[in-house]
Amino acid sequence: MEKLHIGICEDNKEERVRLLRLVSDSYAELSAEAFENAEDLLAAFYPGKYDLIIFDIYMSGMTGIEALEQIRRSDVRVVAAIATTSQDFALESYRLHAARYLEKPVDKKEIRDLIQFVISQKEFGPHYECETADGRMRIPFDRIQFVEQRGKNLIIHLEKGQELTIRGKLDEVQSAFPEKYFYRCHKSYLVNLPNIRCIDRTLLTFVMEDGQQVHIHRQGFYSAKRAYEQYLYSIAEGWKKQVQEDHSE
Repeated sequence: MEKLHIGICEDNKEERVRLLRLVSDSYAELSAEAFENAEDLLAAFYPGKYDLIIFDIYMSGMTGIEALEQIRRSDVRVVAAIATTSQDFALESYRLHAARYLEKPVDKKEIRDLIQFVISQKEFGPHYECETADGRMRIPFDRIQFVEQRGKNLIIHLEKGQELTIRGKLDEVQSAFPEKYFYRCHKSYLVNLPNIRCIDRTLLTFVMEDGQQVHIHRQGFYSAKRAYEQYLYSIAEGWKKQVQEDHSE
């Protein structure tokens, strides 16, 4: 059983203690830390430290959304959950790839489902399998920022500027990447839509969560922009459906 590392950011002491108890009761092998403000969380954080972070939104000082935005600049893999009484930040939460939007008071079942989701992501998350100079590798899709054709090689750009080089043609491997999430924005680039931070209209690039930039073909700029907007819309619709289902139970 793999150990999970969880961070909780909640300014209300009673709710903070309650969340700690819920996560501790939901899984035997875990370590959990709780912080009363976002600044303390960020001071303790480093990429890869946590498997899951649960954020309150409204806190004194920095909000949970602002903290998550900073974390996403260096860690795109940590699972994030937002616990709040308001739905005002739903779209922003999903833009930052929050896996759950939890309505307070959070109950035991929601936490258990969230923990199981984190475990499944660690063990069975979707991935791209390829041959490298070091042997066969499985690369989780969420680690991939974009794929670049460079001569006869493919450069798989990962978070924090890491790169993996394999032999191949983008035209031949594109079908291995889920069309829902990966978009061909240029003859030489396949971009991972969930890992986009924004669009630079001046440079005609997608700016990724880690700061890397991906060129968009000039003639296809508006199609690429529309594809990204449709992705964000689908995320928002998915959240609305989740909220409706939660309220119908």
